[in-house]
Order: sequence, then structure tokens, then C-alpha cells
Amino acid sequence: MTGYVSVSAEQLPLGRLALLLFVDDGELCAGILERSRNGKLERRVPDRPSPRDLVLVICRLMAQLPRNADLLVVLEPGAFWPPAFPELRRFHRA
Repeated sequence: MTGYVSVSAEQLPLGRLALLLFVDDGELCAGILERSRNGKLERRVPDRPSPRDLVLVICRLMAQLPRNADLLVVLEPGAFWPPAFPELRRFHRA
């Protein structure tokens, strides 16, 4: 079963994607953060962020994960993990 793991942008492993949660106009919104193989971080967010995109972005990311892989989550300042969502664990580097 997929787990949800909180990481900082600096902890995001090379070549991995993470759910990026941020606040725009007082609303929780979602995008994607990717660390390329060369270490560069790419922040991909919609031109017009909307809280309605949150579940869609999560589903798209989960569809790209290997079976039972954890979904990494980066919370920008002010962002939060909704209480109705499954438990968000802390990242522990192996």
C-alpha cells in the first residue's frame, strides 16, 4: 500500500518526483517538484493554481509510481497536510 512521506526539497532524491503543496491566495494548492539526475530542482505549478487540482495531482503522481512505492510530499511554508488524508510519515534516508 502506498504511504505518504514528508520530505524537504533538499531531501528529495535524484530522479524523483514529489507532491508539492503550497498556499496560493489563502488556499491549499498542489504542484509537482522534481529533482533531476543532475540535482536541479524543478517546481511545476499551474498558472492558475486551484484547490480543486489537489486530488488530480495526487492521482497523476500515484499513477507514475511503482506499485507500493511511497508518495513523497514537500510542504512549502504555510502549506499543510489535510487532516482527512492518510497519515503523513517523516522521511528517513536509508
